[in-house]
Amino acid sequence: MQDWSHFGMERSPFRPAVDTSAYFPAPSHESALAALAAAFARREPAVLIDGVPGVGKSLVARKWLDDLLPEVPRVLLPNSHAERPGELLQAILFDLGQPYQGLSEQELRLAVTGQLLDSATSDFPTVLVIDEAQHLSHSALEELRLLGNLETRRGSAVFAVLVAQPVLRGWLSTSGYALVASRVGARCALEPFTVDESTAYLRHQVQAAGGDPATVFDDSAVSLLARACAGLPRSLNRAAGLALELAADAEAEQVDVEAVGEALSRLGVSLPETEERADAVLLPHPARTVEPERIGKGKSVAGEADERAAPRASKDKTSRKRSA
Repeated sequence: MQDWSHFGMERSPFRPAVDTSAYFPAPSHESALAALAAAFARREPAVLIDGVPGVGKSLVARKWLDDLLPEVPRVLLPNSHAERPGELLQAILFDLGQPYQGLSEQELRLAVTGQLLDSATSDFPTVLVIDEAQHLSHSALEELRLLGNLETRRGSAVFAVLVAQPVLRGWLSTSGYALVASRVGARCALEPFTVDESTAYLRHQVQAAGGDPATVFDDSAVSLLARACAGLPRSLNRAAGLALELAADAEAEQVDVEAVGEALSRLGVSLPETEERADAVLLPHPARTVEPERIGKGKSVAGEADERAAPRASKDKTSRKRSA
């Protein structure tokens, strides 16, 4: 039996891959989608979506693509490593299903230009989504800028969506990238979820998978996940998915805080400070270990004064023996 079916769900609620069917409308993500739509309507050459790893950048870009009309031409480059302009042009032709091998850089450029202009005869530009765009070299980004110069009577022939980590935003603020930056019509920074948004996200994922959020996860387990995972959907998915698996293996009726704590430990995620203090109180401390022979001799086991006095008493006794 799958761990999700054990809890009455139709599928896994916490998938590692991008899952637009379970999109959660967090304010930051909704704002980015709105900015994308507005820039596309204006026929801007490019937009930037950035944020720390795991915050949901790829999900926002794929969600926006899914919501486009089917007749909009599109290219999706999920992992962009291009040191030379020719490598970027080859990747575009490959996604378009066009020949890309054995061509010079100029031949690649002409082939891509022809494809973009042919597609621009419709009412829409070609949407070019470049994920992990921080891996594009300066010369590859310059090539992308030149493609953005292709225009028809309706505007730019290409609409590039740069999905990147924050380092790219920093580069665009420098003089060496000024020309590229001038073509970026909107910059959308995704923010991690708040604790309340993380809680709502977890429950949303369970519900999207056909489960009852109130019965699958204990409230304290959801609270711990929401506070421990720094508001990152990727971390929430990993921790919640592993906790679900551990609880199912134990044939538990519900995912509780113990299962979540074990999942976080296995993933190397630190507990929130309040849980760390609670653990420190609950775990036995060496200084408070009670030795059987000392019980009933009038000493306070937990008292700090007696604990400090015990070593001095032993030392005094040894000194008296030596002097005798």
